[in-house]
Amino acid sequence: MKTTLFRLLFCLCGLLSAAPAPLSPERVVVLYNSALPDSQELAKAYQIARGIPLANLIGLPMPDREEITREEFETSIRVPLRAEFDKRAWWKMGRADAHTTVAVENRMQVIVSMRGVPLKIARVADSIQAAEVKPTAESAAPKNPMLIANEASVDSELAILSWSGQSIAGPLQNAYFQSNKGFSEAALPFLMLVGRIDGPSQVICQRMIADAVAVEKTGLWGRAYCDLAQFYPQGETWIRSSALQCSDAGMPVVVHPWKEVFPKHYPMTEAAVYFGWYEWNVCGPFVKPGFQLRRGAVAVHLHSFSASTIRSETANWCGPLLARGAAVTLGNVYEPYLGSSHHFDELQKRLLEGYTWIEAAYAAMPVLSWQGVVLGDPLYRPFLHLDGSGEKLPADRPYRALRVAKLLHDGQDSKMLAEIERIGREKGNAVMLESLGLLHLQRKQEALALRFIQEAKPLYQDAADRLRCDMHVMGMDRDAGRIGLAVKNVRDAEILYADLPEVQAVRSWRAILDPPPPVQPPKK
Repeated sequence: MKTTLFRLLFCLCGLLSAAPAPLSPERVVVLYNSALPDSQELAKAYQIARGIPLANLIGLPMPDREEITREEFETSIRVPLRAEFDKRAWWKMGRADAHTTVAVENRMQVIVSMRGVPLKIARVADSIQAAEVKPTAESAAPKNPMLIANEASVDSELAILSWSGQSIAGPLQNAYFQSNKGFSEAALPFLMLVGRIDGPSQVICQRMIADAVAVEKTGLWGRAYCDLAQFYPQGETWIRSSALQCSDAGMPVVVHPWKEVFPKHYPMTEAAVYFGWYEWNVCGPFVKPGFQLRRGAVAVHLHSFSASTIRSETANWCGPLLARGAAVTLGNVYEPYLGSSHHFDELQKRLLEGYTWIEAAYAAMPVLSWQGVVLGDPLYRPFLHLDGSGEKLPADRPYRALRVAKLLHDGQDSKMLAEIERIGREKGNAVMLESLGLLHLQRKQEALALRFIQEAKPLYQDAADRLRCDMHVMGMDRDAGRIGLAVKNVRDAEILYADLPEVQAVRSWRAILDPPPPVQPPKK
C-alpha cells in the first residue's frame, strides 16, 4: 500500500538526509514542451524572471493536449524526465522496500510545468486496474472508489517522480501535508513540489509571472471575499477559518454566509483574496464584463472539477479566475473527494506566514498522485510585507494602515478599534470605516456594524462601493429576519443603482427574498 511505503520513506529519510539548502532558484526545474515554441518561450521568460540557472530548463516533446493517456505520460514525460535527472546527477536513489525505489538525496525541490505540458492523465481501463489493486475475496473491487481511481493530474504524479515500482491505484499520503517547516527544512527528498504556469492564453501566463514578481516588492493588499455557501461542514470550516485568518491579519473581509453564492455582478471591488464554493462554472461577480481582481490576487473556488480545463476563460474556475487577474489559483482535474482537496485554511495560514505559494499549497494538500494542480509562480510570496516593509503604493495605504493598527495594538482589541476609528474619521477614509463595520459584523455587534458601514458609504466615490455598503445592511436585515425591511431596501437600491451593472446583484437578492408567486396552470 502507498501509505505503508510513505511511513517507511519518512523514517528512512530521517536517518539518511541532512537538512537541504533553503528553497532557491538553483533548486527549481523548469519543464516545457519542446514541440511548442510558445512553451519554450514561456520557460525562458520564467527562468529570467526568477534567476533560475539556464541548465535547469528541460524541454521534452509532448502531446499538445490537456488530457493524455497513462502510456503517453510514461513515454513522453515521466521516463525521459527521470532520465534527465539521472544524467544530470540531480538525485541519488535508494530502496523503500523490495519493490519500490525512491530518491534519498535530491538537488531539486521544485518543478514548474509550463503551458504546453499536458495537464491530466486519463483513467486506465477498470479491467487492468482491478488486477493491480488485488481486490479481496469478499468483493470484486474495493468499496472505496479512491482505491481504484488511477486518473490523475500530471503535476501530482511528477511530485513523486523519483518513485519507481508503486501501483498507480489511489492516492499517496503527502508527507509535507500540514508541515510547519519550509520545504528546504523538511528533509523529504523523495518528494518535489510541482506547480504550473498555465492558463487560457500565453499572454495571461506572461502576466502571471510579471504580477508575482512585481507584487512581491509591495506585498498583496486589499479586501478578502469569502463565500460560505453552506454545502458540507468540512469545506465550510476551511472557508470560515480562512476568513478569520484574513481578518486577524488586519484585512477587511466580506463574508457571504448564505446558501447561494455571491450573486451575479456583486460589487467585489479591490479583491486581493477570494475563497468560495460550490458552482461548476464561473459565476457571480466574475461574469461582469471587465471584472478584475487586484494585481497579484490569490483566488480559489472549491469544486471537484475546478481545473478540468484551464484553457477556457468561461468553463470551470481556474482558467476564468486567471483570466480575471488572479496571479495564483489551484484546483482539481478530476473528482478528488472533498477531504483530499486542498484545505483552504492550511493554505491561507502559511501564505500569511510568508511561505511561498507552492509550499503553502502542498502543505494544504493531503495526498499526491491524485487530482490537485497548483497554478501560478511557485516562488511567489504574496504576503511577504505584512510587517510593513516593501515598496508603498498610494492605493495600498488604507490596507497598510489597518495592518499597522493591528501590529501596534496586537492583543489590545479596544485600542486597535479606536485607532482605526480615529484614522478613518480624520482621513475621511471609507475603506477603514467599512472595515471597522465588517469587524463588528463578524462579532455579531449589529448596531456598531451598522453605524460604521453607514458612515463609510457616502465617503466612497464609486457607486459600486456604496451599493456594497447597502448590501451589508440588507444582509443584516436578512439575518435578523426583518425580511420586509430587507425587501424594501432591495427595491430602493434597484431604483438608485439602476444604471450600474452591479444592480444585477440586488435583483438576484429580490428573487430570493421576495420571489414572484408561482405560475398557476391554466384552467381546463
